[in-house]
Amino acid sequence: MISAREFSEWLRNRFAEDEQGVCLTREDINQLTGRQSFSLGFVHDIHYELMQFDMAFVTDTSRENFYLVHISKKSWRDQLERQYERELFCNVLPLDKSG
Repeated sequence: MISAREFSEWLRNRFAEDEQGVCLTREDINQLTGRQSFSLGFVHDIHYELMQFDMAFVTDTSRENFYLVHISKKSWRDQLERQYERELFCNVLPLDKSG
């Protein structure tokens, strides 16, 4: 049975270059780590270890599928400016001026 740190290192070494990330099932993680089961704390520990490398390890609401994804450092405002939508980030929700 391997630790969260060891598993996060294994994930990083194999998938750091994969820009789209990967998906794992609960069964995949059990098989890869040698565990019969694992807690949400184990997932949090994996996430913590990977965030140091701009990667995240998250789960869906059923906690059956887990996702290894890259974290973007790009500001949402910069992205909108690049798309010529500068006025959008001033007020995300349009104001009703008729009232």
